[in-house]
Amino acid sequence: MSPMTKNILVVMSSEDQLPLKGGQTHATGFYLNEFGVPAHRLTQEGYTLTIATPRGNRPPMDHGSDTKDFFKDEAEHQQIKAFVEQTLSGTVHKLSDAAANLDQFDAVFLPGGHAPMIELMRDADLGKVLRHFHGKGQPTALICHAPVALLAAQQDAAAYQQALQNGETPAAQDFIYDGYKATVFSTPEEQDAEKTFEAPMQYYPADALRAAGMDVQNGGKYTSHVVRDRELITGQNPMSDEEFVTALLGALKGDTVNA
Repeated sequence: MSPMTKNILVVMSSEDQLPLKGGQTHATGFYLNEFGVPAHRLTQEGYTLTIATPRGNRPPMDHGSDTKDFFKDEAEHQQIKAFVEQTLSGTVHKLSDAAANLDQFDAVFLPGGHAPMIELMRDADLGKVLRHFHGKGQPTALICHAPVALLAAQQDAAAYQQALQNGETPAAQDFIYDGYKATVFSTPEEQDAEKTFEAPMQYYPADALRAAGMDVQNGGKYTSHVVRDRELITGQNPMSDEEFVTALLGALKGDTVNA
């Protein structure tokens, strides 16, 4: 096998209902631009995308993201929407199957939207995926809410998530990203989004990552902000999509940066 297969594993959530306080839920899924813009650019650069979800189902989209507001203009919105429809109409693999053959991939990419906060951050197969790319020093790229799914790479991710949902401050065990710099959808941004929800959120992503030992670095609200530390590339919000995929492509081509 050649050292560069030009194959990217894209891990997305199977779920579309984010649990909130008081038993309420909020309809969610992946954000159109956070998947579509990086994915389109990767395919333009000759990479093949392998889409995987825990249940092997087509990942649901957050319909609130289907707007030109997250794109340069309406033309780009429609171009990316058509690309995403075509891409997700193809094969979607079960994450457990993809996790059984990880040497075929050059990188792993997780788009945002609130959906990764549902099941991905406790998924044992995702934990296996993350440990593989971490061990090989291969690009691991997550944008917006998706960095919270890094929490799957610890000894008991399900217990960690449950403690967060209970309003406790959990302690991570054997967390491979302890001490890493990263960014994620910021608490001020989350508090703005939460105003439109049916109930308060159970916890905020930045708090969840900091409690596990990550050095979370946020930029200003709704401005592009990307952090790269070793193999890990994270983008803060939907506005970071272009800068984020540029950093991922640089890492795939072997560019190095100081942590």
